[in-house]
Amino acid sequence: MNVKNFFDRKFLCRLFLFITFIFLIALIYKVRDKVYNVVFPCSIGVLIAYILNPLVVYLTTKGFKRHVAVALIYFILICAIAVAMFYVVPVIITELNKLIETVPFYAKQVQDFFYTLKKEYKDNLPVGLQEVIDRNITLMESILLNLLQNLVERLLSWFSGLWSFILGPIIGFYILKDLDNLKSSLAKYIPLAYRDSFFQWIKKIDSTLGHYVRGQLIVSLIVGILTSLALYILGIDFALLIGILAGITNIIPYFGPIIGAVPAITITLLKYPHKVLWVVGAFALIQQIESGIISPQIMGEHLGLHPITVILSLLFGGTFFGIWGLILAVPSAALLKAVINTVLQKFESKQ
Repeated sequence: MNVKNFFDRKFLCRLFLFITFIFLIALIYKVRDKVYNVVFPCSIGVLIAYILNPLVVYLTTKGFKRHVAVALIYFILICAIAVAMFYVVPVIITELNKLIETVPFYAKQVQDFFYTLKKEYKDNLPVGLQEVIDRNITLMESILLNLLQNLVERLLSWFSGLWSFILGPIIGFYILKDLDNLKSSLAKYIPLAYRDSFFQWIKKIDSTLGHYVRGQLIVSLIVGILTSLALYILGIDFALLIGILAGITNIIPYFGPIIGAVPAITITLLKYPHKVLWVVGAFALIQQIESGIISPQIMGEHLGLHPITVILSLLFGGTFFGIWGLILAVPSAALLKAVINTVLQKFESKQ
């Protein structure tokens, strides 16, 4: 590369943008905790607006003005939340208090279980194998005890972020109300040559993910309600908390139902061992209903991802981004697939 090309204005502009981008990434990583406190409520607001926008559009086609449609939907949601807080929140608080009180009991049950296991196999195995099993049992014991001890703290930490869940819907309200104006304002910042392509990409993303995201949330809500009802009928402790967990984890393909079932089965084994088969059967029945009846009716078409792609996406998302990575892995993979397919189609058309 000669001196003239090196100092080419276009090249310097690209170099400056690249350096600025790297600097911003490093800065965001350095203050990631503060960035999270800002981004999280905004993300909740965008998600709420994204989920509710079809309802707003439907009401506007029926003659409602957009701000009236948004206000009506929010009024109905606020009433539903008020009823839930009146009936559901006290139950959640009661179960949390009960969980705090019974953590020592479950910790002792876990210790007794491992002690019995050691006692039963100790006399029938070679010494070397006994040592290996002892080390692994001790490791599992410490992991389970830490999990039980930190469970309450983790649950309470979710409630400590209540401010984000209050601010998020407020942001969502203003996004929904002024969505057309926001689109017009955004369009002004996009060069005219790329404006049509940009909105085509937005439309492509919406058609790829919109139905899936909304449908998955509805399915997960139904699964959470069915799980809580089943555990309540069976008389298992913390039915509502486990139902909420089962609904959230149901968003994760393949592994989600297993993750949601583990707490219920563990608690049943420790306190109600004679009900284990009933609990396992209840979870199996709910998953059959979900996969055979609920999902086909609500979800319709799937994202078109191969099971191997889904599993690899979950492994990557869970390893690098934790629980949020597991939840967002599949829609992100579907979005990436849509982007790649669109780019390849454009490339082939130019060829």
